[in-house]
Amino acid sequence: MAPLARSQRRGGARVAPPLLGAVMLLGVLAVSKWEVAWSPQPPAKRPKTSGSSTGGNSSTGDASDTWDPAHLQKETQQEQPQEQEQQQEQQEQPHQRGTAGKPKPVTPEILQRCAGTLGSWCVEYWTQPEVPARTAPRGNKQCSLDCNQVGVCNALSGLCTCPAGWTGFNCLHPMKRYCTHKYRDFGFGTAKVLPNFAEAAGPHGTTTFQFTRSHCAGECDEDIAACYCPSNTTYGRIPAPIEAPQGSPPVRHGRLMGPYCQPNITGWGTVDPELLFGPEGWCQAERPQHTCDCYLDGYSGATCEDRYEQFCFNQCNGRGECLHGFCKCDPGWHGIDCAHRSEGADASSLGREATTHPWMAYHVHTPAAAEFPPGATRKRPLIFVYEMAADYASLMMQYRHERNGCTSRHYTAGNASELSGWTFTVEPGFLETLLQSGHRTLDPEEADFFYVPVLTSCFIEPVRGVADSPRDFWYGVHEIRVHGITNMLLEAFHWVQSHYLYWDRRGGRDHIWLVSHDEASCYVPAAIRPSIILTHWGRMDGPNHTTTTGYWEDEYSTEFQHPHWAPNGFLWKFEGHQCYDPVKDLVVPLMKNPNHFHRSPLLGGQARNRTILAFHRGLVQMEWPPYSRGIRQRLVNASRLHNWEEKYNIRIGEYADIPGDYSELLSSSVFCLVIPGHGWSARMDDATLNGCIPVVIMDAVVVSFDSVVDLSAFTIRIAQADVENLPAILAAVSEERRAEMRANLATVWQRFTYSSYRPYAKRIRELQIENPMLAPAPADGTDLAQQRPLSQPATVPDLDPESGDDAFGTVMAWLYSRIPATR
Repeated sequence: MAPLARSQRRGGARVAPPLLGAVMLLGVLAVSKWEVAWSPQPPAKRPKTSGSSTGGNSSTGDASDTWDPAHLQKETQQEQPQEQEQQQEQQEQPHQRGTAGKPKPVTPEILQRCAGTLGSWCVEYWTQPEVPARTAPRGNKQCSLDCNQVGVCNALSGLCTCPAGWTGFNCLHPMKRYCTHKYRDFGFGTAKVLPNFAEAAGPHGTTTFQFTRSHCAGECDEDIAACYCPSNTTYGRIPAPIEAPQGSPPVRHGRLMGPYCQPNITGWGTVDPELLFGPEGWCQAERPQHTCDCYLDGYSGATCEDRYEQFCFNQCNGRGECLHGFCKCDPGWHGIDCAHRSEGADASSLGREATTHPWMAYHVHTPAAAEFPPGATRKRPLIFVYEMAADYASLMMQYRHERNGCTSRHYTAGNASELSGWTFTVEPGFLETLLQSGHRTLDPEEADFFYVPVLTSCFIEPVRGVADSPRDFWYGVHEIRVHGITNMLLEAFHWVQSHYLYWDRRGGRDHIWLVSHDEASCYVPAAIRPSIILTHWGRMDGPNHTTTTGYWEDEYSTEFQHPHWAPNGFLWKFEGHQCYDPVKDLVVPLMKNPNHFHRSPLLGGQARNRTILAFHRGLVQMEWPPYSRGIRQRLVNASRLHNWEEKYNIRIGEYADIPGDYSELLSSSVFCLVIPGHGWSARMDDATLNGCIPVVIMDAVVVSFDSVVDLSAFTIRIAQADVENLPAILAAVSEERRAEMRANLATVWQRFTYSSYRPYAKRIRELQIENPMLAPAPADGTDLAQQRPLSQPATVPDLDPESGDDAFGTVMAWLYSRIPATR
């Protein structure tokens, strides 16, 4: 079958001609079945109540009202007149319905893009009857004390969202994050600890002993525990005067003094005090002898004098000021990204991205906030992102002390944009993609699912360990840091259940949580287990699991009891459940930015003969047997003992052992080993993105999209007990089978990218232009495609990164198939 042009197929994968008839038949049967299950229904109207009502849902869509048991009875009483009203509207205004309610036929384009998937979820999604698009509700509630002039008023609920430094329903109560050199041992209050150089070198209590990264010999920003030069120095920080309005910026920001820019008295720091505070020091001289790192987002230059745009989700929709991860929305706008508009807000004026901040233009995109014209329709699922207290998302962003941490992208000097290489990029990246997606709804009443934005990996690194506020440890013992994730998720559950009515409506089955840390799916609290869990760790060896990490701070199965933080112990919070449920949960790929697979042949990278039989580069930790379940260590020992590299060109080792560009090495390998580390392995996605056949070696653990993509068509599984037989097992795979597996991989590889994420799509388009230009011209003048060796998968022609066939699109389509199971 000839590939369809981009205008026809939008980047869909090709399907082999012999399979077309069978897939077409399955698709038609699936659609027929789906039409029966999903007969078009008009959207239910919400009861008309006054905006000040506390029962049910207000006319403004107040999501934070408490649950009214009479709500269902009112709906039942109004059901008959509502149906009559709906029928009359449909008869009088048929043109406004558009194509809503009409399933689409199965087409060759749909079959192409669904090739290589399991079940009928993909075909069902692309043939679904679309639903009418509804303009978002607008609230008119006022907030107490105007949120103390520091927070943002939610016009739907009348509650404030507070930035770092403040808390309470009206942001009236200070919430300090003091700079400190030690942790507490008891209590929830935050005490101000004066610098004490003498006690900075050792333990600070009976249960905690780590040295915080906010130790400060200068002026502390007590909202986020950032350290600056003392106010009595030439370039010191001068806070706003006490009579200034709350939230006023400092008189002078001052020069930063990060954790490695502290005086080297005992264990306090690394710098001679004279180089900090002397006449030619960092805090005193215009051109100091010693310079320090501008470690906070938004600071650059030789002396941190230059400022640039800071990262915020969706850059506050262009309707707010980004304050180190918190959106201080303009009057009339609110939400995690200022997407919600109040009744009195003026939307006729252009946002910042179109006026004063053009560098933000590609990072602002909010279709959910649009005024939908008559007849407009949308694809399901429709997902409402909870508007919550800042503690769970934006506060974590403000508390981070690394510009690259907790972000999927960030700005640099001159407001240039740069893609992040953070390990857990999927956490902020998936959230921002969802906020900018056509699947987002700002109306919870029409939502199919509810996404709970909790940045647990951001909490672990880089937030945790910086200071000593309650949100720096989330009531978890400091020796076992991942206990804080469980507590954080549990607190978020209680917040959602107490502020919204939607959890109790279906017992949380239609709620979505993303947990991306190493073994995070194993210590998700039992209270949220009914929900859909998106994770990287698909461990399936029953409910009586214990940790397999090689990092002692992440040993989640260690019991802990504390009179204040855990009087009943800890393990009861998650016990009795398997880490991963393959029916309701989903293992999602890591969010690798395109620079990570920039030389992939599937993106037009230079043709390379795959001379490396098997490849794995990463930590081995021979001195720590629990790491990687001991698999990496066994492979390295066997390779050295039997000289695998010389005999078979099997290359396994640490980063220093195998130098070279990672993408080029992967693209030069036949097989790439997928082995656990502290938990999940990035190697499944590394291999797939670079056209290398994944070899999975981890028992009872499923990898990315195992339940939705036919991985057996392009992967190999080897039992942990057989790792010493690796050369013989791989040698038994014929060249023909290898070529077949690579062709199958090329069919679905885009599903392992997040190419629809706007910054990634831009970079992929750049690579599609760059890579062919880098390829050497064939000496004999023949077409480059004819020069590719057998082992090289062909470039996916004319790939459209925003086709909807990437990892995010796959999750959306799969979620659509899960709607009936959540009801």
